[in-house]
Amino acid sequence: MRVIIAEKPSLARAIAAVLSGARDDRQGYIQVGNDCVTWCYGHLLELAEPKDYNPAWARWNAEHLPYRVNEWQVKPKTSDGVSAQLKVIRKLLDQADVVVNAGDPDREGQMLVDEVLEHFGCRLPVKRLLLNATDPASARKAVAGLRDNTAFSNLFASAKCRSRADWLVGMNLTVAATKWLANDTLVSVGRVQTPTLALVVRRDLEIEGFQSRKFWDIEVEVETSAGVVVLRHTPREDARIWDKTRAQSIVAGLLGREVELSVESKDVSERPPKLFTLPSFQKDAGRLLKWGAKKALDVLQSLYEKQLTTYPRTECEYLPTEQKGDAVRLGEMVLGSGAFDSAKALAPHLAPRDAIYDSSKVAEHHAVIVTGKRPNLNVVEKDLAEAWALVARRFLMSLLPDYRYRETRVSFSYVVLGSSMLFGIKGEIPLNQDKSWLALGTARQAKVLPPIKPGERGQIIQARPIEGKTTPPEPYTEGTLIEDMNSVAKYVSDPKLKQILKENSGIGTAATQAGIIETLKKRGFCMTAKGKLRSTPFGRSVVEHLPLSLMDPGLTAAWEKALKQVAEGIYDPVEFMRRVRVFVDKRLEEMRVMKGKAKITKPASPSPVSPSESSSNPARSSLRPAHKACKSTGEPPAASSPTARR
Repeated sequence: MRVIIAEKPSLARAIAAVLSGARDDRQGYIQVGNDCVTWCYGHLLELAEPKDYNPAWARWNAEHLPYRVNEWQVKPKTSDGVSAQLKVIRKLLDQADVVVNAGDPDREGQMLVDEVLEHFGCRLPVKRLLLNATDPASARKAVAGLRDNTAFSNLFASAKCRSRADWLVGMNLTVAATKWLANDTLVSVGRVQTPTLALVVRRDLEIEGFQSRKFWDIEVEVETSAGVVVLRHTPREDARIWDKTRAQSIVAGLLGREVELSVESKDVSERPPKLFTLPSFQKDAGRLLKWGAKKALDVLQSLYEKQLTTYPRTECEYLPTEQKGDAVRLGEMVLGSGAFDSAKALAPHLAPRDAIYDSSKVAEHHAVIVTGKRPNLNVVEKDLAEAWALVARRFLMSLLPDYRYRETRVSFSYVVLGSSMLFGIKGEIPLNQDKSWLALGTARQAKVLPPIKPGERGQIIQARPIEGKTTPPEPYTEGTLIEDMNSVAKYVSDPKLKQILKENSGIGTAATQAGIIETLKKRGFCMTAKGKLRSTPFGRSVVEHLPLSLMDPGLTAAWEKALKQVAEGIYDPVEFMRRVRVFVDKRLEEMRVMKGKAKITKPASPSPVSPSESSSNPARSSLRPAHKACKSTGEPPAASSPTARR
């Protein structure tokens, strides 16, 4: 008998639906012929608590720190139905000849089935089913393409390292912060959540400390034989004109001058936006639908379970090469769905792009796209319909031709005190807008310039200073915070680490980032106000008083890089855990020294700090920048360390 263990009941049903044989729905599993398809409810097991290792650790006493674990233990979760489902799985394993891990195609999906098999001491042959979409065609293909589960042992090792590292950091440093730095006020510390909080606090402080400055651009009207053209001098920020008197002096010097105009014309092609990853979908859903990151993930997960879109928790923008043959058929299905009736004329222009269909760039799972199942948009819930339309539109765009336009730039240079000032204007004439991907986007208006010839001379008949002012950074939305979590290299000063982090390493993963933001809100560190994510006084107090090394986003991203290398088999998990323990020990020592010198406070009101409050409170206004690379990070699991290699 073959036992297939899925991540959740809905995925078990999708797999069972494509198996051959008589079907019998039982308690906790589905029998189809000689196959039994059972399921987890996400993680059925969790790491044991400190008290399970040592009864003396049941009470929080910082003198017991560090909690050291040599033999890791897991135990069933206390959630409803978990114990009963584990009994079902164990009974099926006792009767099985072969087992199939059908967890989600990522690190956690690998772990939540493998850890159950390990917990029960399973020694049977195990296969791996990778389900990137739950529609029948995709499920049949996945069932037919089973792989040996041993090929994913490093992925399981990486997941265990992640779980155990989070336990060591969270359990040890939360107790230390609560007892030593917060006078028993609960302060949750996490490997990912703490540097994420620091990003939010840093952004809020930048906004509140921002002092706007006026600057002046210069605009001129030049009369030519072909007509009048308006050009503007808009320099980079470091070359802006900050003095109004200087701007007026330049204007006076320009009036009446004759200038020679440079004209450059070329045809430009603009590619469509990349296919959705979970982070890019969360950003667009936040911008267009005003959804938080968790809602965006939940809706996309629901679409996946209803077989309407592919696996949501992905950071990949590409598709497997073998799916290229289905591209046009999928595009035509989308055009016929009723959501894009006005775009049906685009059907003859659909064609897959080689740059998108590239298996070498696809790891566990590919970009989020539609499946071959057409939704009934008259019945589907509004949220699901809106999310499906976003995914479908992005997929359609990927099949349509580049937007092409004729770009014309007219410019001249003016020398002031030995420095050259460039004045210019850009014109744009669409060439194929109604047949390109932009037909599904925001229409671009043609900007036609007078037919000026290269080298033509004209006279400046008007000149004026245009006042502007610098603006602070925007507060984070949940989507833009996730975007920054995925691009932390810009906050790292160490050149070597910066280069490592540019290779797609960030804080957390697509699967965990929305949950991290929810945790920050639930624990009172952040809150959402008018669609923006803001830090609370409690969150700021935490960032002010914790060791800087706990908030370094570069360090956290380096850990994630190392975990990826464990999954690839090029980083020793034993060495990873050794370095985690060293890191925890060093942070505990730092916090022990800070005992009595730092005081994390939790005000009664959870309101975000206003600019006036911040500026009037010296402690808050002098918070340390959260992004500076720490000098004493101990021994983090550095991805570039040669000693960590096998």
